[in-house]
Amino acid sequence: MSSMAPLSMLSAIVPLGSLNEGWSLLGGSGDRAYRHVVSFARPFSAPPVVHLAVVGFDASKQDNLRLRVRAESVDAHGFTIVVETWLHTQIWSVDVSWLAIGG
Repeated sequence: MSSMAPLSMLSAIVPLGSLNEGWSLLGGSGDRAYRHVVSFARPFSAPPVVHLAVVGFDASKQDNLRLRVRAESVDAHGFTIVVETWLHTQIWSVDVSWLAIGG
C-alpha cells in the first residue's frame, strides 16, 4: 500500500488596477503587461500547481476587450501574476483569483 502526502491549498483574490504603481494597461497601444508578485503565507515543500481565474474587470468600451492572465515563475514561496493586453484595449482594473495546490 502506498502512502500519499497530504495536500496543502492556499487561495486569494488580488485586485489589480490603475491605482497600482506601474499599471501599464490603461494608456498607450501595442503589447503591454503588468506583473504582480504573490508571496505565499506559508511555503510549499515544492512548487505547487497554480490556477488563475479572472473574477472581475473594468475596461473601456471604445475597443475590443483583449486580456490574458497567466502565472509565471512559480516556486515553493510564490509566483508572479502577469496581466497582458494589446492593440488599443484600455483596462482600468482586473481582479484575479488564484488557487495553489501542492505538498
